[in-house]
Amino acid sequence: MSGTNAARPGGYPRILALPLGIALQTTIAAGDGLAMVALANRVFQTSGASWAVAAVFLAVCVPISALAPVAGLLLDRLPTKPVLVIAGAAEALIALALVWATSLTGTLILATGFGVCAAVLQPGLGAIVPRLTGETGITRANSYLQAATWAGFTIGPLLAGLLITVSGSGLALAANAVLYALGTAGLAALRLAPRASATSSAGEGPAAASSAGTGGAGTGAAGASESAGRQSLGSQLRAGFSFLRADADAGLLVLIIGLMTAFTNMAVVAEVVFAEHVLRSGPSGYALLVAGWTAAMVVGTLVGGRLGPRWLMTAALAGTILTGVGVALAGAAVVLWQAVAAYAVGGLANGFEAVATRSYLGRRTPEQLAGRVFAVYSGVVFGGISVGMAAAAGLLVAVGARNVLLIAGAGGILAGLTGSAIYLGRRRTARRMLAAVQLDQPDRAEPAASQGYGAVAGRPDIT
Repeated sequence: MSGTNAARPGGYPRILALPLGIALQTTIAAGDGLAMVALANRVFQTSGASWAVAAVFLAVCVPISALAPVAGLLLDRLPTKPVLVIAGAAEALIALALVWATSLTGTLILATGFGVCAAVLQPGLGAIVPRLTGETGITRANSYLQAATWAGFTIGPLLAGLLITVSGSGLALAANAVLYALGTAGLAALRLAPRASATSSAGEGPAAASSAGTGGAGTGAAGASESAGRQSLGSQLRAGFSFLRADADAGLLVLIIGLMTAFTNMAVVAEVVFAEHVLRSGPSGYALLVAGWTAAMVVGTLVGGRLGPRWLMTAALAGTILTGVGVALAGAAVVLWQAVAAYAVGGLANGFEAVATRSYLGRRTPEQLAGRVFAVYSGVVFGGISVGMAAAAGLLVAVGARNVLLIAGAGGILAGLTGSAIYLGRRRTARRMLAAVQLDQPDRAEPAASQGYGAVAGRPDIT
């Protein structure tokens, strides 16, 4: 953030842009959290089948992955706010329709509609952060916005548990429609700074430094924003993938986060059965378990906001490992409070991982590619969620809810350790290359170091 009160486009001071974004994120996330608990409760109570819970979650998640390239291009090529407002309004109408959808088929169809809307909203809300705060405030802004998101996800499940206990899932889904309507109104009121020109962003900032040293591939990825009008539709759709292939570390991080998400989200299908039947805690116990994770994520996101740029990649990978640890510990719990405490560990780690990952990508991505890069990130994450939930639906029957949680945690730990090993190996390679340059060409050591492996990979943290 700039820290000034300069006027924003649309009339209110710059200092108000982030608080408005925080209120918006909280409202939308509360609706998301409420909807997931209410839908899980409805389909599980009406069908008695764990596969039905997985099917509803998959109906939401699969479109986010499948539509990622198209959604990213829409966000980069059309005015951002109208696209987000239309998606938000559609989501509110779908939530209202769910109040009267009692069949599993109807619920799945409407849940798929949720996924289509989220395919636009998820990357869109991530990509606009620099336009709310300015480039220098990205990490701090992501911290506050992610804290708001997970505060909403904490409020939503708790509210869902209360409303379901009082009057069933119909009242909870009606409250969800109200929250989405308020979120849409917030989107309409949001004011964004205009996009930077392609030429200015292509040659400035961390993203430009990343592309400058990647040879032809990196230059082409960043240059996609500068020559989009001359590219084919296919090239424009693939631009986010191309950028992440060119930026080795950013691409690695997105892949590892996707793998961790695939494993740890196996727990999402199992936790309702684990809380309500294994631990015998009922719907309120399930809501408390979910809220324990999300409340800890709020704290984790605030911790993540204190990270300096050089620690973002390290923090993201460490958070990945510790997220898996929290899920595994929950699987070993024998009473509800132990599971909630373990989920708090995982949620805390997941919170600072989320801030570190989003900030890392935000600092390295050209603004004209932000929608597509964040769409790829959302697509990979929700693709991981889909795979994890599909696997959990089968494993739940075969090995039980407790073992699914243990497998989910172990897989998350393994993903984080693998990513850390690859990243640390690259750092060692970078240092050896820089040392070799200094030995062979001592009079050119300083210029060569500035153009070495760290510059090729675009890393701000290699010194």
